[in-house]
Amino acid sequence: MSFCQNWDQLYRSNQHMSVWPWSEIVSGALRNTKLREGNPDFTILEVGCGAGANFPFFLSYCPNVYGIDGSDFIIGELKQRFTNISNNLYVGDFTQPWPFSAQFDLIVDRGASVHNPASSIQRYLDQAYDNLKPGGVLLITDWFSTEHSDYAKAPESVDEYTKTGYTWGPFADVGNVNFFNADLIHQLVSRFEIVSLSHAQSSEYGSDGVHAAWSMVLKKPAHEE
Repeated sequence: MSFCQNWDQLYRSNQHMSVWPWSEIVSGALRNTKLREGNPDFTILEVGCGAGANFPFFLSYCPNVYGIDGSDFIIGELKQRFTNISNNLYVGDFTQPWPFSAQFDLIVDRGASVHNPASSIQRYLDQAYDNLKPGGVLLITDWFSTEHSDYAKAPESVDEYTKTGYTWGPFADVGNVNFFNADLIHQLVSRFEIVSLSHAQSSEYGSDGVHAAWSMVLKKPAHEE
């Protein structure tokens, strides 16, 4: 199983418990899908949904919201908070076969898949493609870049792109972190149409640390060749 149990422990200790929808998810979903039309058949999946920060936003537009996360603790918490979709919330490793058969208009990955090696990410992406409706969108944010300063500072390397062993900073105790360059991204998402691909860097004044990450909007063609 690719899911790192470190995340279950982080949730149990009340860490990474975001509660507000992420602005990039809100704008990306409204700009690139028909979510705003409020069609009751519109269906959304968030992989690595964590504490469900995006669920209130999704549910304000459509009732068909699914989530999967490897933490049985956080899924149990979500089932109590979102009783109307409790049957759509699953404990599982989303890089392995999914325990549901729904087809989705939108799949959201807010930095969830980065905590896997590239081989597991490829397996997940293939599954996401197969479970999108024709014309469906995969919205990915926060795929960390090889330009991120912590890429070169990694205590341990699993392979060229996957690092681990962080005990400090934003990656402390999260297990594996995969970093991406443009070549790796194009290789992984080759089945999709790339609607947009952006790379952003930021630094804090007085610090030598650089945060760098990719975001993208991927589409399954409405008519496959």
